[in-house]
Amino acid sequence: MKRIIWTRPAEDWAHDQKIVKLELPVLRFPVTRQVCIPPQLPPKPCDIVILTSRKAAEGFLNQTASIREQLQKADFLTFGMETYKFLVSQNLKVRLIPVHNGKDFAQALVLEIKKGPVLWFPRPAEPAFAIGDHLRTHNLEVHDIEMYRTEGIKQFEPDALKKLTSEPSVVCFASPSTVKAFVDIIRTHDEARFYRYMPVVIGGTTLAATHGYFSDVFQAAHPTLQSLWDKALEISRQEITRGKD
Repeated sequence: MKRIIWTRPAEDWAHDQKIVKLELPVLRFPVTRQVCIPPQLPPKPCDIVILTSRKAAEGFLNQTASIREQLQKADFLTFGMETYKFLVSQNLKVRLIPVHNGKDFAQALVLEIKKGPVLWFPRPAEPAFAIGDHLRTHNLEVHDIEMYRTEGIKQFEPDALKKLTSEPSVVCFASPSTVKAFVDIIRTHDEARFYRYMPVVIGGTTLAATHGYFSDVFQAAHPTLQSLWDKALEISRQEITRGKD
């Protein structure tokens, strides 16, 4: 089977290792790092908390332990299954909106939420889609709370780069920022030979970020890390089968 490259940040490996099977041909190669930002909580208590990533959810709850009683009265809304499962495990009132990306999530929220409640939106510094801005254009009161920023890693050990570029691979992307960082690496260290890499992406927003660089891109059946891994495994095995034909 063709090698799979797993590009998620090293900080997430404690969770990811439950999904990724290292006994298979897998290269762990984090291309971004996440830098936490001390959250500035709004003065108004929240009625609704909207979340688009498990990372933001974990950081938010870790930083707001002193107001957990208040948060247990709020409604939590998300569209990511990983985030949904985590919030359920925290005994919070949570509802899963059946969409697959931030833009559709924002549009669904406009239809679901009437003017009046106070919304908190813990999020990365650079969200894939400006959900807060979209909701505010529809006269909803949304307070953005920056939780972390994602930075591309610029320095790598020569041996790590040699291993990365040593063979054609299936590469997993779980965010647009990861695509950008990986593209920068391949431009700099592999002569922009994007054709050697077959991306598998977690959702539509990440898919859009690959346009113009890769010819064949595959999308996971569901916007979850498990589905991302399953799709990468499927493509990897298909590639070796083709090679035997």
